[in-house]
Amino acid sequence: MTFIEIISRLKRLKEQGFIPSLRRGSTGIGYTLEAKLGLNETNISVPDLGGRVELKATRRNSSSLITLFTFNRGVWQIPQKIVVEKFGYIEENGRRALYSTVWSKTQNAQGLSIQVDRDNHKLNLVHNGNNLIASWDIYILVSKLISKLGKVLFVSADTRVTENNIEEFHFNEAYLLIEPTAKGFIKALEDSTVCVDIRMHLKESSNVRNHGTAIRIKESDIPSLFEKKQTGLI
Repeated sequence: MTFIEIISRLKRLKEQGFIPSLRRGSTGIGYTLEAKLGLNETNISVPDLGGRVELKATRRNSSSLITLFTFNRGVWQIPQKIVVEKFGYIEENGRRALYSTVWSKTQNAQGLSIQVDRDNHKLNLVHNGNNLIASWDIYILVSKLISKLGKVLFVSADTRVTENNIEEFHFNEAYLLIEPTAKGFIKALEDSTVCVDIRMHLKESSNVRNHGTAIRIKESDIPSLFEKKQTGLI
């Protein structure tokens, strides 16, 4: 599918006004957009844009977080089991878990925060400001960002909920984001625009189930990571 064809389909979708979500919950907007565009996956091939393009859909003015990518390999400075046992909590089902969103400017309820070490090009996860738990190479994270989100077609929608509690979307704005930058990404980490989501628990066997540490951002802040923005597409 070419970029012109995608934009043409988006324009027709905009003309339809509000349409009901095809799936309940937070993922309904992305699923509905893909279905209405006739797409089977969010990462699509667009030959006239030079390859793969990530499609992102968002509710206008949403403050919810979306995952940019996950990266977990070789970052933990202490065993993950100890991380869960020491900093985690007991869930209602009785298992010990650590599902924790971590920002740079403040410590969260578990005493965790992230710090950007520009001199050593590291992003560090720390407890009480100085106890090192995990460490990422910033430029590996940047390379993940560029490979995953080198080009993003970002589609926004107004939303409403019917009397029958069905969410509806009016997809009415689209713009193309190109060239994510290391400078923008690092600044976003420092400014608490980008956060780290730890997602793991202990299984009955006492082994760790890690769902992948996610690098996340508010939907409305994604453009701050990119050098170029092409607006007015629909």
